[in-house]
Amino acid sequence: MTPTGKGHSAGLLSLLAAGFVTVVAGGAMSLQGRANGLLGPVLGHAVFAALVSFLTGLLIVGTVLVCSPHARTGARILIRLVRSGRMPWWMLLGGLSGALVVIAQASTVPIMGVAMFTMAFVSGQVTGGLVVDATRLPPGGRQRPTLLRITGVLIVLGALVLGAGERLELGVPLWAPLLPFASGTLTAVQQAFNGRIRAASRSAVVATTTNFLTGLAALLVVAGIAMALGAAWTGFPAAPGQWWLLLGGAFGVVFIGLTSLTVARLGVLLLSLFSLFGNLLGALLLDALLPLPGSLVSTTTVISAALVLVGIAVTITPSSGSRRGRGFRR
Repeated sequence: MTPTGKGHSAGLLSLLAAGFVTVVAGGAMSLQGRANGLLGPVLGHAVFAALVSFLTGLLIVGTVLVCSPHARTGARILIRLVRSGRMPWWMLLGGLSGALVVIAQASTVPIMGVAMFTMAFVSGQVTGGLVVDATRLPPGGRQRPTLLRITGVLIVLGALVLGAGERLELGVPLWAPLLPFASGTLTAVQQAFNGRIRAASRSAVVATTTNFLTGLAALLVVAGIAMALGAAWTGFPAAPGQWWLLLGGAFGVVFIGLTSLTVARLGVLLLSLFSLFGNLLGALLLDALLPLPGSLVSTTTVISAALVLVGIAVTITPSSGSRRGRGFRR
């Protein structure tokens, strides 16, 4: 084999290895959904599960921030920018969306399974991304929607309607798919805020920690209100096999950490596809192999998941005008 051929093979293996790691990262997100979904009933309320998930995540990223000189410098920069007014304080509120995502996981996964939650969330994320990109919120500036991007979003929404329709016929309430869809839509706003914080502080750790801090503060308030209205904390998982239910926040940090390692090799386009594939594949496997009472993996579910991936691929192709696609071409 020629040196050029060896280099090509090594590059391909490196690409496949990065793709595999990213698929694993996407699978971690499906595990987060299952863990938080099961933790809610154990603790007595979905909000309590979200609270534990955010606390776990904050402990992890907070430790990284304290141990990293670069992250500590970024945190000081962000504080100065907010105090001087050069960074609007409301840009720090992206964690509110993350809190809603975790509440949605804990509330709806027991009702309709991880796969349907993932499809609804991703559909909302893509729809919200189309809207947010047309504003001045993203750090890269405004991006007008193109016909190809709108087509991709419509494919994703059609897939969601197909999958949700089957669930609704089985008695799943309408709010169940709508809640993760709404949280996914708001996640697009969160990502725009995170992009600005990351650019200003020059640290992804600072942006992530800010999200966990804001979300945890909001969840403490919501948990207090829930308890005032009669919700009771029933205690931590006691069964030996339930310890992993406390790792929802850790699974989220795993996703962030692994994708931050592979984005340079894959580019944003392939990163999005591999992570979404891992997320949907993990969700389908969990619902098929370890089904919950409300979960269902049918032919319609598999077709819906495949159509979601098709819609995502159309939405983020370079020719669609997406910044994600242009990022891959650079």
